[in-house]
Amino acid sequence: MSPISPQYANQLLAELTEGCPVPAARAPLSRYTFQISNHVLIGDTAVLGHKYKGRWRLDDRDIRKAAERLASLPFDPEDLVDARLSSAERERTWRSQIRRWFDTISYRDQSANGCRCEGQQPCDRSRPNQHGLGCGATFEQVTERYGRWPLACTSPLPLLTWSGTAWMVPRAYAALLDRADRIAAEWVEQAARCSRCNATGDVWKWRTSSNSGYTTLCPACAASVARPYKDHLRGRLYASLPKNSQPEAFLCRMCPSQRQAVYWDHCHTHGFVRGPVCASCNTYEGGGHRFIHRPGAVRHLLLCAGCRRDRTVPPRHQPDIVLQTFTLDPHGSCAKQPHSAWGAVQDDGSIRFRMHCWGCTSTSQWEQVVPAAQVRQLVREFVDKALDADAPGQESA
Repeated sequence: MSPISPQYANQLLAELTEGCPVPAARAPLSRYTFQISNHVLIGDTAVLGHKYKGRWRLDDRDIRKAAERLASLPFDPEDLVDARLSSAERERTWRSQIRRWFDTISYRDQSANGCRCEGQQPCDRSRPNQHGLGCGATFEQVTERYGRWPLACTSPLPLLTWSGTAWMVPRAYAALLDRADRIAAEWVEQAARCSRCNATGDVWKWRTSSNSGYTTLCPACAASVARPYKDHLRGRLYASLPKNSQPEAFLCRMCPSQRQAVYWDHCHTHGFVRGPVCASCNTYEGGGHRFIHRPGAVRHLLLCAGCRRDRTVPPRHQPDIVLQTFTLDPHGSCAKQPHSAWGAVQDDGSIRFRMHCWGCTSTSQWEQVVPAAQVRQLVREFVDKALDADAPGQESA
């Protein structure tokens, strides 16, 4: 085996398929690629990923074989079939994915530019226009946003053709993606089975990362290989933990059901250990957005002695706290609440909120800054309230 990084695998795949009728796409090869399966699809070829020293690797021989198979696909660009991109399809297939891209672009164009169709306003975007899309959307808009998005490590959009009544795609390519869908469906079914007792459950709740890859354990089997965490590292600095400390010996302290942990979650601001968490909870906390709305999340963050002392939480969680109590400025005459509000903490501690309202075209996007002093006050009041509610559990802190 000649292990190579996902980044080099992408580069090698592009080089080996350059000029091929079916264009290879740069796949998002990362640890999330392997969450459903330890494989990645290149066309209809399954390539196994290997986790070595905490990093995913692929065998370059597998990449070469997959690229050779993709390049040798019997392909007649004139032999087209109806892609059947129906909006009624509910299964996760290559067809439904492309349909979602089309629907998203149609929705965004109508929201930004208004409906340009004749008759009832606004239309429901279900009737195709001259470009085969809803309302006033164009295929150029689709390719601008989704042109680099892959399906089975291939680029589907350059191979689509609007006939005037239906979207057409080369027969060989449609068959390739159909085979890829069947393989992916088998992976999902397999990943949902506990690796110890073979019980079937929710893959997103049972499957978790490990040092050797992803594993699937039902709650009962997870409890048989890991034990509940008893806060024995509370007040301990993460940097002081021995290298052989084993978070996987414990259950995730954030998951509502029993799930094996992978990491020692710790406060990156103050350095204190908060407890063992699974890969999913670790990613969710690290992302920040809406984490504090999870049951037990605020108490988890305040297990950091530094956050309790300073009456604060890490900056990435502060925008969600501010949004709970701060009244955003109105935008023109629109009475609707913003469709979305995303806050970024600035260097001075203020938060710049970027907001969108697809309901009004005059001010669809705008910004508002909450000063740093007001942010600190709102966060402190939030933390004080949380600590008061959890007072019995803080007596030993």
